[in-house]
Amino acid sequence: MRHDSTTRRWTLHIIISLFLVLISQPYATVDAAAVGKCAENEYENSQGDCCDKCHPGYRLKKECPAQGKRSVCEKCKSGTYLNTSNYNPTCWTCKKCDSRDKIMFTVSNCTITKNSECKCKEGYYMKMLDEWTPQCRKCKTCGDGQLTVGNCTGDNYDHCICKDKHYKVKNNLCKPCDECIGCEDLCEPRFTTEPTLQKTISNNKVSQIVFPICACIIAVMVGVFLLYEAVRIWRKRKRASSNHSSSRDDKAKSEDEPMMEEASSVTEIKDVSISNQLYETELRIELPDCVPREIKIAEFFYFVLDEIPVGRFKELVRRLGVSEPDIERAENDHRACKDAQYQMLKVWSDRCGGGGNNILSCHLIQMFIDTLRDMYLSSCADSVETKFLSQDRPISQ
Repeated sequence: MRHDSTTRRWTLHIIISLFLVLISQPYATVDAAAVGKCAENEYENSQGDCCDKCHPGYRLKKECPAQGKRSVCEKCKSGTYLNTSNYNPTCWTCKKCDSRDKIMFTVSNCTITKNSECKCKEGYYMKMLDEWTPQCRKCKTCGDGQLTVGNCTGDNYDHCICKDKHYKVKNNLCKPCDECIGCEDLCEPRFTTEPTLQKTISNNKVSQIVFPICACIIAVMVGVFLLYEAVRIWRKRKRASSNHSSSRDDKAKSEDEPMMEEASSVTEIKDVSISNQLYETELRIELPDCVPREIKIAEFFYFVLDEIPVGRFKELVRRLGVSEPDIERAENDHRACKDAQYQMLKVWSDRCGGGGNNILSCHLIQMFIDTLRDMYLSSCADSVETKFLSQDRPISQ
């Protein structure tokens, strides 16, 4: 019965895995169909064979007669071009730049691989009358109450829109909304919306990416689950076999239990005596107090005033929590630079509770050193630490 249950479980796992693989197949089919059977530099002719494309500047004169045969291509005539690899039977007509009125000029002439490039002079924009004929038109000037969007250069064109809180009266005139009577709908704010087609395309791209990834994740999870089940079953069988073999050794172990209990009791007594000795030894060792025990505020302040660069001092006291009014008050009350800086440090120590009996506590000095390291003044921090927190420093009297 146990064998039949295990077989059914494994069969169910295999069916789930196959189902997940079948779900991911439609995406692979779509991708294969999109690629096609011909290479990028080939095309499929009317007979279903893959023919080579013509090079840029050449048109297709005759298709290849069979697979592996070359197509017959012909060079484009003067005044025509083809700028990509192709199998077009005709070349495209070159664009003509009209320079008679000196408003349009030619940037580059047409070749068999590139169309001619035309440009309008400043103050004009380009408009294509048809596929081959460009025309230069004068840029539009925006009127009162309007803003210009874009630049009138190249193929771009000036667009005039109403300013905020203005509404359109004519093509080149916008008036303030506070003068509007019965035209409140024209003063509504402008909203920029994304085209529906672009949203649809982006959603399709997301679905094509997300669904295969989800299918792969589910397949990996199923694989991990199957591996877990296999390991669990193997451990269960191993545990059953080990229990069977260990039951035979229980009798022999029970005979040795009294001797093991006596040995363990002796070991426990020894461990207790050793731990008591270590505890007494630790009690006899005098733990060092915070060094130095007493540090005079004046001694500390005058030392750090000589160590810290003058240009970084205000940054230091700001990081220590001294406010801007206190900094300005210290500078106004004391003309000498060192006296003002001393007063700023005094404000810091008083606020942090370090001003009692003119003694500075160790934790305030450590805060001072940590602040110096945060400011990348490591040499100053090391000097202060060596001077006031070193174990070798003599205790102040």
